[in-house]
Amino acid sequence: MDVVLIILGVLGLGAIIIAAYVFTVAARNYVSAEDNHRRQTESGAPIARHAVPRSPTDRRSGRTVQFPLSVNGVVIPEERRHLPDRRKAA
Repeated sequence: MDVVLIILGVLGLGAIIIAAYVFTVAARNYVSAEDNHRRQTESGAPIARHAVPRSPTDRRSGRTVQFPLSVNGVVIPEERRHLPDRRKAA
C-alpha cells in the first residue's frame, strides 16, 4: 500500500511540474514582446488589439425607430424586443 501511495505521489508531482512548464511556455509565447514585434513588422501595420474608438454618432441616439426599417439593404419588418429596456431581466 505504501508503494502505491508513493507512486501516485510521484506521478502527481510530475503532473504538476509538467503542467507548470506547459503554462509558462504558453504564457511566454503569448505575451512575448519579440513575437508582438514580429507580427507588427510582417504586415507593416500594428495589429489593433483594443476596442475600436467610437464617436457619439455611432451610439444609439435615443430616438424611437419606425418599422419597417432598412439596414444595409436588409428590411426588418418588426422589432423583436418585447421589453422597453432590453437590459432588464425577463
